[in-house]
Amino acid sequence: MKLLSTGYLVGARVVRALPSTVRYTAGEAGAEAWWLADRGRRAGVLANYAAVLGLPVEDRRVARVAAQAFRSYGRTVTDFMLMGALSPSELQGRLTVSGAEHAHAAASQGRGGIIALPHMGSWDFASALASSLGYRITGVTEPFPGSLDEAVRQTRAKHGMDVVMAGRAAVGGIARALQANQMVGLICDLPPERGGVEVCFFGRKAVVPAGPAAIALKYGSPLIPGFSRRTGPGHYHVHLDPPLMPPPNHRGDSEAIKSLMQAVVARFEVFIAAHPDQWYAFKPVLH
Repeated sequence: MKLLSTGYLVGARVVRALPSTVRYTAGEAGAEAWWLADRGRRAGVLANYAAVLGLPVEDRRVARVAAQAFRSYGRTVTDFMLMGALSPSELQGRLTVSGAEHAHAAASQGRGGIIALPHMGSWDFASALASSLGYRITGVTEPFPGSLDEAVRQTRAKHGMDVVMAGRAAVGGIARALQANQMVGLICDLPPERGGVEVCFFGRKAVVPAGPAAIALKYGSPLIPGFSRRTGPGHYHVHLDPPLMPPPNHRGDSEAIKSLMQAVVARFEVFIAAHPDQWYAFKPVLH
């Protein structure tokens, strides 16, 4: 049944046709309603933003930033819909970048690169940047329901993104991308469903995915911390840091994995502290 995919593509055209003020009002309202209605997750979410801001959890500024983050997420979801109606050149015209030289430096070593990202800005817009730099990027995602999954997959492929589903199937896709000297994008700031590695994150204990560091150590691929942030309606800036080089001959070394992920998280702290209202930490992260 193609109802979901048709709805997505039609919705993308409708979103593009709407004035930007109308386009984003609905997304913001829906996300804010989620924030106000989901009282069960509120304590954990407020604890995240309190740690980032260095304020007591009951400080009104904490709740204000949390609400702003939900509204920002609503705008990003709207931009995700818009992406389906944009050509690759149109989408790339909505992006700016700093640190592109770090992707080129990583690729010059012939082992691809792993771009480690927090839940900020738009993963999809950030990934589309790789195409403008001359790379394809492989991302690991959860499937969308029904025919919507294929529609989203086709949209991402149009913009230079290859998608592999989370789980064992992702291993082969990641390996092929790195061996072809391409980029892999992994979001790795929130606790995984199982496993992970403990790090210090904003002075608190947190568990984050070990995958980016483990893969870097296995294949000798540079690990590039980065983030995206929304700069205006449907426009994003992507920043890439200098690569973190995995130490040789430490494949599977738990201490090396922890050390690499701690270095990644240290950079995430800088990114998030500069733009806390664009960090989508909507479950308990910092303890």
